[in-house]
Amino acid sequence: MKYSYFAGRNSKEILRDPLSLILAGVLPVVLIVLFSLIARNAPIEVFLPVNIVPGLTVFGFTFITMFLGLLIAKDKSSSFLTRLFVSPLKPWDFILGYFIPVLPMAVLITVSCLVAGLFVGVPLSVNLIYTFLSFIPFVLFSGFFGIFLGILCRESQVMAIGNIYIIASSLLGGAWMDLNILGKTLQKITDLLPISHAIEASRIVLSGRSDNLWIHLGVVCLYALVFFILAVFLFRRKMRSDNK
Repeated sequence: MKYSYFAGRNSKEILRDPLSLILAGVLPVVLIVLFSLIARNAPIEVFLPVNIVPGLTVFGFTFITMFLGLLIAKDKSSSFLTRLFVSPLKPWDFILGYFIPVLPMAVLITVSCLVAGLFVGVPLSVNLIYTFLSFIPFVLFSGFFGIFLGILCRESQVMAIGNIYIIASSLLGGAWMDLNILGKTLQKITDLLPISHAIEASRIVLSGRSDNLWIHLGVVCLYALVFFILAVFLFRRKMRSDNK
């Protein structure tokens, strides 16, 4: 439990920027309402509540990557992280200490989007609980990817890459557009990325289908595992270099 005190400090750092937290929780809800209103006049399949709610919830999780990346990059630039490396904390303690504080943010995004979904036409059923659980692999990936970026890049680089990642995820993930219109080349690229699989998995669960669910979840879990390993490796390498 050595990471718990470190996690408490990081929670306070994240709460110092409440506007960004509110944006991460409110923006997906606003977009859900907007696209649902459009769907009433233009019955586009991707805008239907069972499709748009999972898509925009997953989109909301991309902000977690930016939050964590910037937090770690700031700790590096202030030498706070370097000073902590002389403590008995292990690499996984640092990762847990950074990741745990964003879990309430992930819950806030998920609950707000699912509640908004109920108001725009998502049926009230046990599938909502299963959908909540289906988001877990992508939340893990978002956190570990953010930690990876933070330890690898400077603050300005994290900001640039993070913005590109959020925009690219919204366009290539299929949150509010049919990926079939992108063409075969871009579609092959999206099939290699975790966000499209995360969105499709949650759509399958929310709509009560069962086709290829575990394939989509498996891809996202694999990405989460890879970036967890990379994050541990980078923390271990930086601790050794800074302690020399």
